[in-house]
Amino acid sequence: MDMYSIGNSTNSIQYLVDQYMIFESRPRDELLQRKEELNSKKSVFSELDSKLSALKTKLEFLNDLVSLPFQAKTAASSDEEKIGVRVDNSASKGNHTLTVQQLAKSDTRVSNQFSDSGSDFNSFTTDQTFTIEVAHPTDTDPANRVQISITVTADQLAGTNEEAIANIAQAINDAMAEAVANETITSEEVVHADVISEQSGFSRLVLKSEQTGYTYRMEFGTSALLDTLGVNTNALSSGTTGGYIYNVGTSITDSELSSIFQLDGLTMYRDSNNVDDAYSGITFKLLDVFSQPVTVSVDTDLESVQKDVEEFIDKYNEVIDFLKKNARMNPDTYEKGALSQDSVYSGMIAELRTMVSEPVDSAANSNYRLLYSIGIEADRDGKLSIKDTGKFTSALEANPSFVSDLFTTSDGVATRLIDYIDRFVKTGGTIDSSKKQIDSRIRSLEDRIDYMNEILDKKEKQYFEEFTKMQETIYMLQNQQMFFSSFGITGG
Repeated sequence: MDMYSIGNSTNSIQYLVDQYMIFESRPRDELLQRKEELNSKKSVFSELDSKLSALKTKLEFLNDLVSLPFQAKTAASSDEEKIGVRVDNSASKGNHTLTVQQLAKSDTRVSNQFSDSGSDFNSFTTDQTFTIEVAHPTDTDPANRVQISITVTADQLAGTNEEAIANIAQAINDAMAEAVANETITSEEVVHADVISEQSGFSRLVLKSEQTGYTYRMEFGTSALLDTLGVNTNALSSGTTGGYIYNVGTSITDSELSSIFQLDGLTMYRDSNNVDDAYSGITFKLLDVFSQPVTVSVDTDLESVQKDVEEFIDKYNEVIDFLKKNARMNPDTYEKGALSQDSVYSGMIAELRTMVSEPVDSAANSNYRLLYSIGIEADRDGKLSIKDTGKFTSALEANPSFVSDLFTTSDGVATRLIDYIDRFVKTGGTIDSSKKQIDSRIRSLEDRIDYMNEILDKKEKQYFEEFTKMQETIYMLQNQQMFFSSFGITGG
């Protein structure tokens, strides 16, 4: 750019300043590049933390003594329309036979049948109070019962039978709701009241316990109102008279409210049709009454266990792949990973490979002390896979502990890896420390960048001033030249 162009273009000043500032900004730009590299490295640490934490979570699940994933079970019923079954991992393998003599039912009481337009309750000119006794089992007293007091006001009984019965039902439901709100009983222990119309113009009061079984039967206190209703009659309802729908009996063994079934040759009685306390970890659902035995089979859930182990392998391999990319040098491009200069991280692959390949001395069976013994092998890169599913299945079928011991014992693979990974991902652990060091370096760079930006701002202003003065000088010289040229004066 010649002197004339400088003198005749404002843009030329900006151009010159920009060019000078590019040169002046190079030290600052180098700091910005270093800051970007540090932020990128911090992101690598965050991603490593995420992958290690995901692996640790899966390992902790495998190591969980409550869920017992290696003891996973599956169950099947030979007739699912009659017996349903659900199992958890504490169930034992085996076959069970059942027949069902009686299904559990809710205690149900009905009143006498009343004409809707009648006035059978008008004779009650004062408020009527009665009690319904319901079950409220506690840990110390499974047979505990409580009385719920219900009051029906005189004016609620003064109308037609239809109105009176509806008011009685509402009073019972309100009293039960209040008892639940006061924690006298739970919502599963209430009695529900309703009105049923068997035919046009005639209705009954219906009471029904929330839960099935003899334990949750209703019992009534003395009451003239209940006597008029006939709902407390200790007899089977027949015709238009009230009473019980199912014989309550005197105990769980003679009550029509109880379920009665034979399990593996033993006769059993329960309040519910869902039987979860006969065998640990097994819930039988009684769906029908039948005399021909139904078989329930409980076995090891091979697919579930293999799926859990494969999920561990997948997360382990993700960590290996990530470390290979970020904590090693690429053998083809010779590009160094972000963490390759830090021996703590560059050595992780070797340490992880050692932990999954060493024998588990605490395993009970000496034939199953290596992952190899259950078909799990590592390739040349250290990535795991179930190479021999036959070995894996055979070990599980023989005894699930052959597999679980390899992971969950004191020096098991999962135990080792959890302890190792925790050092990196815990609060204040290795990764946290590395990120804090980066944060400190970034703050230092930012301070230097801020200082240099101030210097650059001043230099940019200085350049503008200098070039502006130069432009003014050139402009003045150009005007003088034009003035002398007008007189025909030229240089020698």
